[in-house]
Amino acid sequence: MDRHWPGLGIWMVTPTSAEVDWRTAVAALAAAAEVPVALVSVGSPVGADDPVRGRVAGLLDLPGAERLSLDRARDLVTAVRQAHGLVLVVAPAGLLVPLGADGWTLADLAEALRAPAVVVTGAGTDAVNHTTLMLGALAGHGIAAAVVTIGEVDESALPVTPAGRIPADRPPAEHETPADALAGAAGWFDPILLASPPPAPAVLDKRPAVSGKRIVLALVAVFAVMVLLVCAVAWTGRTEASLEPTSRAAVSVAPPATTPPVPRPPVGMVCPEYAGPVDVGRPDAATTARVTKAWQRIEKWLAAHAPAGARVLGRPAPASRIDDVQRRMSVPFPPDLVASLRRHDGLSAGRGFDLPPFFAPSALDGILADWRLKCEILARTGDAWDEPWWDRDFVPFAEAGDGGSLLVDQRPGGHGRVGETFPEDGTSFERWPASVAELLEKTATSLETGRPYEGRYRPRVDQDGMLVWEIV
Repeated sequence: MDRHWPGLGIWMVTPTSAEVDWRTAVAALAAAAEVPVALVSVGSPVGADDPVRGRVAGLLDLPGAERLSLDRARDLVTAVRQAHGLVLVVAPAGLLVPLGADGWTLADLAEALRAPAVVVTGAGTDAVNHTTLMLGALAGHGIAAAVVTIGEVDESALPVTPAGRIPADRPPAEHETPADALAGAAGWFDPILLASPPPAPAVLDKRPAVSGKRIVLALVAVFAVMVLLVCAVAWTGRTEASLEPTSRAAVSVAPPATTPPVPRPPVGMVCPEYAGPVDVGRPDAATTARVTKAWQRIEKWLAAHAPAGARVLGRPAPASRIDDVQRRMSVPFPPDLVASLRRHDGLSAGRGFDLPPFFAPSALDGILADWRLKCEILARTGDAWDEPWWDRDFVPFAEAGDGGSLLVDQRPGGHGRVGETFPEDGTSFERWPASVAELLEKTATSLETGRPYEGRYRPRVDQDGMLVWEIV
């Protein structure tokens, strides 16, 4: 589980019963993290005097969740992720209780976000039964889970070994501050639950150093996300929904600038939707056969060696839906990406299959949401950088857990080549193949032979039957 559990990104936190205090788990996870942590509370606002406010860097309340579609809720949480290393999502009502429009649940949101769940259990006669039932429900949705206990729990009776053990409440020592009570939180969790920035060698061998302008880009990105969230939450019609810093130190407000800021065009001008006729990409017979053969090789290997990975491959996307997304983005997709989506519309649930080394194929909804968010940032940064970061004609088709994406270049002359983009590093096409079809073929070859992909990432099956890529 340690290899497919994302060290950063979005985690759901779900208690096994109303008697288990999810706030304690959130506070401890945030205290143990080495990255900024945000909390999203769905369906139940966090009170103004709630102690958990002082434990997280950002807070988004969604008390009007019943007005939100699942797609809107997913987009809001994804936007919060762009400004924080880790986002913890809770729904105090419960894992399978209907929350939003059309009755979606926290489990449905976890599926849509491909997020794992931290199951929090406590002492009591029903703890084992409740934990077992919840793990079964999560498994039925294809959601990876880790168990955290609070207080004295009979671990021998639990269906899995806990990944975290939070001590029971104790009287505070003399002169002890609330922060002191969580000083040892890092020692309560297994490494998979210690959210920390990945070491530099764990991504690619020669990722460029973060330059000053990329830091500015990241800050602008945070601002763009904050604006997006405020607008989106206001759409729910509830004035109490808010994204707010939890302390004065979290966000500082600069005095008004003496010089008016340079106006930027609205996102609709930078990345227009339905901008006009689009010659949508459609594969010919040869391209379809090539992509289908590559996927069949991958599917055959997964079925034999990593069945959990095989189960999460999405169903085929309807051709009409693929055409509509291309017209909406005003960008034609390369034919081999269309052929791939016709075979698998991303992943159906959770994580379990990655393109090397850690990119999960995106469904059409994820492609559109990722493109929109990056265009929102592009609209506020303009083209001031001397190297490309994002372009309206980039099509993201696979996502990493830390905000990065694989993309295809559909600019004039791009010819659908594959590249990668990360919020802090920009976009690079080095060491990536010339097409999606070639990427799938090289992935299949690495799986079949066991040889590292591009000499860097070796395929391995973990104890849960999921494919992971080890850096060599």
